[in-house]
Amino acid sequence: MTRRTTGNHRRKGGSSRHHLLEVNVRTASMQRQRRSKAGMLLWKVFAVITVLILAAAGVRIGAEKFFFRNPEYSLHHLDVKLDGVLSQEALVALTGFAEGKNLFSLDLEEANRKLSALPEVRSGSVNIERILPDTIRVKLERRIPIFLFAGNGENGESFASGKSFLCDRDGFLMQPNRLDPEFLNLPVLSGIDPGKNLPGTRLENDRLGYAITLQQALSEIPEETFKIRSIDVSKEYAAVVTDASNARFMFGNNDIAGQIERLRKLLAHCQETGRQIESANLMVARNTPVTFVLTPERGSAKITPVPGAKKSLRQNTR
Repeated sequence: MTRRTTGNHRRKGGSSRHHLLEVNVRTASMQRQRRSKAGMLLWKVFAVITVLILAAAGVRIGAEKFFFRNPEYSLHHLDVKLDGVLSQEALVALTGFAEGKNLFSLDLEEANRKLSALPEVRSGSVNIERILPDTIRVKLERRIPIFLFAGNGENGESFASGKSFLCDRDGFLMQPNRLDPEFLNLPVLSGIDPGKNLPGTRLENDRLGYAITLQQALSEIPEETFKIRSIDVSKEYAAVVTDASNARFMFGNNDIAGQIERLRKLLAHCQETGRQIESANLMVARNTPVTFVLTPERGSAKITPVPGAKKSLRQNTR
């Protein structure tokens, strides 16, 4: 019994060692396979990267040859619609769109950004295109100024290049470096200080908003009948509008439409009678105070529109 037991132990020990050897062999084999797969993967990645680098180099060489160094794609024509914002020479200086440069080497996005940053250019209006083989097209729209801010010159109405502020109907400020004859005909706005606001920024001011609303309403009256010379919004409760004949009209903050209608009736009366207004307080709905210019034939008079009357006015001579 003792011998048999000893023999069994030997056989069991040998079997264990054999099993352990097989496990070690399998492990080593699996490790070799993993290393082989990892090596193959690395080679594949390296091959792909190499192919991509070569392809990119090939594309770059091809692009340089057929596009960036191809004289056929040199800039020879600038198709521009600048809406009076700047000259073509100034455009070239700002954007680098010089004749002879390769169309594909020009940075259109950077040029768009520079043009859009000009205070006189309306937001979102810049459009730049490459027109193969030799043309760049540039279109933009300018902001239309509606006011010249007072504060320059003795009478506050002169334009000083690079110093005078203008604004459009959206309240965006401009400070042009050149004189456009149009600027001299703009209504002068007083009672608002642009302060330290930068050109191209929007001036947030309630009185400016009111002045813009009033100007838009008055612009619907034919210019040959009524032309704004200035608007003073320094008073919180009213605005004083002066026309081309130096007549002064006071407008309240409310019911602008009603006040415009009263103004229309007054202007119609003046056209019919040949009289000239010196001042009128359009804030008053009934018995609107109106003063006429003195003439040798008649003294100054006040008139009151009769509500509902067809172009009729009740006149009270003082």
